[in-house]
Amino acid sequence: MHMPDDVGGGNMTEPDFRVRSADDTPVDQLLDVLSNGYGREFTRDWFDWKHRESPWGPSRCCIAEDEHGLLGLGFGMDWPYSRGGLVVRSSRLVDGATTPRAVRRGVFRRVVADLLSYWDHPDRNGLVVVTATPEARDAHVKNKATAIEPITSFLRPVGYSPAAVETDPSILDSFVAETRGNRWATAWDPESLRWRLDPRSGCDYQVSRLANADVTHGAVHRTVSNNGVRTLVITTAWGPSNDCKRLIRALALRTKAIGVLQPGGPGTPQSRPRVALARGQSLICVWDKLGDSVPTGDSVPTGDSMTRGGWSLDGLDLEGVI
Repeated sequence: MHMPDDVGGGNMTEPDFRVRSADDTPVDQLLDVLSNGYGREFTRDWFDWKHRESPWGPSRCCIAEDEHGLLGLGFGMDWPYSRGGLVVRSSRLVDGATTPRAVRRGVFRRVVADLLSYWDHPDRNGLVVVTATPEARDAHVKNKATAIEPITSFLRPVGYSPAAVETDPSILDSFVAETRGNRWATAWDPESLRWRLDPRSGCDYQVSRLANADVTHGAVHRTVSNNGVRTLVITTAWGPSNDCKRLIRALALRTKAIGVLQPGGPGTPQSRPRVALARGQSLICVWDKLGDSVPTGDSVPTGDSMTRGGWSLDGLDLEGVI
């Protein structure tokens, strides 16, 4: 979630604005606030993809306004997480922005508080998760979130392999979510992956596998270039480790990439690379609203959602597109 201009300001006394659902607010007005807040254009196609066509349901949007118009907004996306085969309906807070008139008025904290209030209902139990800037993280902590240790992405050198590769969106049909012990992970399936990788996200994703492998595997990837230097970004991969490693080496050769960028270490499915450079961190805040919906025991520690080691997240969760 973006750091709006009023983070850290205001207090929780009676405000001079109101907070409500955006159900009857024209989409163009919402897009204007987002575009001005982030300093880049947000389109209707992007809005329809992200907030109306998710396989998990449309987003909830909360706005703050006064007599002069909108002050800020934020979205809550339904987002299921799984652990050990148990799927729990949860939420991701995304796309928060404010206007200059919101500065020091506490708009951001109240919008987030309103989105969180949805989970105060006794029949709703889940996790509420947000990725944030350092400043927004501090504001979320004031809203009673727990900030877990940052998850790191690494740029590592890669050897090349001449293996034949197939690239086709239909490879997603072979995706099988791994059971990652008792760590929380998004409950992805082929349908939700197709939504996540839609070109309207603003990224050009490809899906590949080794052409001659007998075992089901694959990788979602994209290539970025900086001054002619190419990096292979692995968004997610599934299947046997050796097949995935060979596939990544073949993709690096095909794209002429000098390195591979991927989250690694605690909080991810991958171990930290032995030879690599840290290239960014993802700051995660969590509100645990599970209540009694998840059984606990010796193998399922209470409060594991509040530690980095309790999670298994990759680029599907951590890339800025979400």
